[in-house]
Amino acid sequence: MTGFLFSILFLAISLSTVIIRKTYYHLPLKELKRKAERHEKFASKIYPAVAYGTSLRVLLWTVIGFSGAAGFVLLARAASPLFSIFVVAVLLFAAFSWLPATRVSSLGTKATLAVTPAVVWILNYIHPLVSRGDAKVRKRYSGQPHTGLFERGDVLELIQQQQRQADNRLSDEELNIVQQALSFGDYSVRDITTPRASIKTIKATETVGPILIDELHQSGQSFVLVLDKPKGMIVGSLPIHKLGIHSEGVVADHMNAVVYYLHEDDSLRAALHAFFVTNCPLFVVVNSFEEYVGILTVESITKQLLGHIPGDDFEQYTDVAAVAARHNNDDLTLGAADSTNATDESDR
Repeated sequence: MTGFLFSILFLAISLSTVIIRKTYYHLPLKELKRKAERHEKFASKIYPAVAYGTSLRVLLWTVIGFSGAAGFVLLARAASPLFSIFVVAVLLFAAFSWLPATRVSSLGTKATLAVTPAVVWILNYIHPLVSRGDAKVRKRYSGQPHTGLFERGDVLELIQQQQRQADNRLSDEELNIVQQALSFGDYSVRDITTPRASIKTIKATETVGPILIDELHQSGQSFVLVLDKPKGMIVGSLPIHKLGIHSEGVVADHMNAVVYYLHEDDSLRAALHAFFVTNCPLFVVVNSFEEYVGILTVESITKQLLGHIPGDDFEQYTDVAAVAARHNNDDLTLGAADSTNATDESDR
């Protein structure tokens, strides 16, 4: 009877240690450290133990292994073989299949907090020995840790999982940017070309004045194509923002006279490279018959790459005073915070 009771005790110790191990490692070490630095109570108390790394794992597996082995041996001696096999099978399933898949329980949290001071005390003595052995083993036998990612689809699945994760701290904007960037190579120029029917054109000889300027601004486009004659050849492009209230002359005086082309089957990577090479914000898109089918702007590519145009609505980049004033409020806030901190320090 005594042997049976001791077997139950050792098996309970082994199973409890499995629960404690799961509680220690329910968060990655980096995240646990962040929580501890924010003075979250539970993380602050268990981090000193988890920070020992391999030494904690060795200690926990040693307790699990020896207590489990002792419990199995004593159980085999005190009970019938059939009963012992049944109990061992149930405990192995619970320890290595069911418990690791469950959430951290309040009971496991309380047990972990209770044993952590003793665990830290033991680790303080065994860590120097374990760390030396671990360094030698890693140097000889360990390879690079595998990420579990093999192709782009795996990364996209990881991002989707991250979006559903309850404690996710990455913004939707950040995750969408990663998704857009990974999918960037799937698109060609044709997919984001503004079609020919939607593009406003004007003649190079048209007079620039308030009526034309108002008409161009109302079109909602950033650029218009310039033709040599109605339904004629493209001879340039006109950035609408270049026209102001005092602009005069003819369109040819304000247009960009160099025309750059892209094929509709070019990849967006090729288009992005073309923008960097030419420093031109607009390309005329043609097909294999050299027919004009639309335009592509750097704005369209940026939207496809990032999902949106980042930043606010500030446009006064030619005004040094306006640019300098953008961060005045931030500097004042920072200065006030520094002043408050200095006051607090002096009070202490």
